[in-house]
Amino acid sequence: MEQRSAVLAYVRPIEDLDPPLDASIQRTAVRACARGEGLSPPEIFEEAAHDGGHAFLHLTNEIESRQLSRDDAPPVIVATLPVLGSTALERARRLLLLESLTSRVIFADGRTPEAALEREWEARPDEERRRDRARESMRQKALRGLVLGRPPYGYVVEERALVPHPRESQVVKQMFHAYLEEGEGLRRIAARLNRDGIRTRLGRAWTPGAVRTVLKNPAYTGLYRRLGVVVPASHPALIDRATFNATQRKMGERRTSKSDQERHEYPLAGLLRCGRCGSPMIGDRRTTQGGLAVSYRCENATARGTCRARGVRAEAVEAAIRAELTRADAHYPVAARAAEAPDPGARHHRLERRLAEGIERWVAGEWRYYELVSRLTPVAKELHEMDRPVLDEPADAEDARRRLTSDWDALDEQERGTLLHAALAEVVVEGRNVRLTRRR
Repeated sequence: MEQRSAVLAYVRPIEDLDPPLDASIQRTAVRACARGEGLSPPEIFEEAAHDGGHAFLHLTNEIESRQLSRDDAPPVIVATLPVLGSTALERARRLLLLESLTSRVIFADGRTPEAALEREWEARPDEERRRDRARESMRQKALRGLVLGRPPYGYVVEERALVPHPRESQVVKQMFHAYLEEGEGLRRIAARLNRDGIRTRLGRAWTPGAVRTVLKNPAYTGLYRRLGVVVPASHPALIDRATFNATQRKMGERRTSKSDQERHEYPLAGLLRCGRCGSPMIGDRRTTQGGLAVSYRCENATARGTCRARGVRAEAVEAAIRAELTRADAHYPVAARAAEAPDPGARHHRLERRLAEGIERWVAGEWRYYELVSRLTPVAKELHEMDRPVLDEPADAEDARRRLTSDWDALDEQERGTLLHAALAEVVVEGRNVRLTRRR
């Protein structure tokens, strides 16, 4: 069996630098860098042209195929950050993707990923910097102590300053006390608030994520931070600094390891709906005595505690779907109208805007680099997935159903998931029973 290289490298010829950075120079640089780092010679993934992208896809596929945790994944060497893309935004999102997949990203020019990204972002062309002028105007207002944007839960704005909201401020204090003193987790705190009829400012049920946002916000200590401006004691505190710091330490201790946080794909996500409350069902993976168990759970039951539906194992759902598809007497309802495909261009634009806004927050000092990586990795991954070529799509829903019934056992998990989404508009799950709605 051929031994896989312990080090990878990426090369893309660049014509718009002065002087141009051709592939041969980059190959020499990454090999020299590997020697200098005491690493083995790298396996090089090289684009055929400056506007190519297939080699980068092959690189990420190679990393993912090894099925290693991020800490055990091979390091990736690149000559310099501009090699990763044609624009500052493309370079940033590819760097963030590699940071999430590999143990280490090494630039042969000697810069750290953090320093390289900051330099690249600040040096981007004028057309990419237009948003900066609006941000600087808001920053000057923040320097004068004026509140920008929506106040955090627990406060209201009076005369451009934060003051405690009589009811919400007490809820904030209850959350910190429940988490730190009573040992309650985020899900239990959210469930208690919902049971007591307490809603978010938008009138919605509390979720673990919404509770986490409150517990991690330093504004409750009286500190105002926006666009890189930090103003201590700018408004009345709801929580003392010692309580806030103890809460952050406890949240850090309870956080799962990086390898447990790796993104998992769930082929049936977006297709399943809870038969009890109608909410979408989300994927969940847990390690049991028998190995890794994949299941789908009602989003309302998991996030809000407002549904009593139990989770169901993935193999049970798939077996039920398969049984329904192969029934000779099956007559499924048809979706009222053909599903409208979402506009990928609009989605791509929204994701790039989120990425740019996040980098701006990091450059402004609101986030640390590790926060930038962890928060924007899902965005970078989705943009990367949109770059993948779509292969072997079923001609229509009927073709997808035929392939599912005839080739089910021969299909891998991803192929089966793709065909199920093409064939079915919705699968309603009630225990081990399913109701299918097919596409036109």
